[in-house]
Amino acid sequence: MSTIIFAALLLNVFAFLTIVLRPKLFGVKLFKPMIWNFKLSLLPLLLLVVNVIIFYILVGLSVYKELNFIGNIAVIIFILGMAFWILLLPNSGYLITELNLTHRNVDEKEVPVWYDIVSVLSFALSGIVNTLLNIVVFQLLYLILFDPDVLLKREKTILMTSAVIIILLVSIGVYLGRAIRFNSWDIVHIFSFFKKLVSYFKEKEHIKDFVLFVFFHTVFFIIMYLSFGIQNYFDYLKYI
Repeated sequence: MSTIIFAALLLNVFAFLTIVLRPKLFGVKLFKPMIWNFKLSLLPLLLLVVNVIIFYILVGLSVYKELNFIGNIAVIIFILGMAFWILLLPNSGYLITELNLTHRNVDEKEVPVWYDIVSVLSFALSGIVNTLLNIVVFQLLYLILFDPDVLLKREKTILMTSAVIIILLVSIGVYLGRAIRFNSWDIVHIFSFFKKLVSYFKEKEHIKDFVLFVFFHTVFFIIMYLSFGIQNYFDYLKYI
């Protein structure tokens, strides 16, 4: 597990530095949308960690004070937190769509293309790794809550299935954000959300574009998930 954490830390720090150092090195303006998207990419993991901490604090209070209603509140808050987390998670994967050099169009001065290639590539990779790290934390949470001691074939199947489902939802969310320009919080306006959604998919070419986008991005993220060996991260729990 340390591999994915270390990779996420290095890529996020490096990507952020390449963005903020760019104006200082080459005398151009800071491209603020990249900073905003970078912050949104980190938000799901922050929410997930905070949600888990609050849950265990409230459960601890419930047990210590012998107040069942606090435990019920903890469960409700936890479920709502996980719902918000899955809505925000596409913001991490969204960075893969930033793998372009369009921000060069607003530069007053010429920036070496090699610099932007490295910067944008690390930016996109940080989003990929952030997505995978979210999945790892979610799966670890599952093991702690349901079965921390035994990792049999059934549990590994559950972990892989959960990864595929989450990645599929992320790919769908990324498409909705990129193609229709939805934000995670647009779901609050449920009627206008679905009205815009239905209107968009009335065009047949949009349906084809959606299916292809989601399929290839899902396959890509699954390949990355397997490449990091995440499905084997929790084997050590068998020996604890």
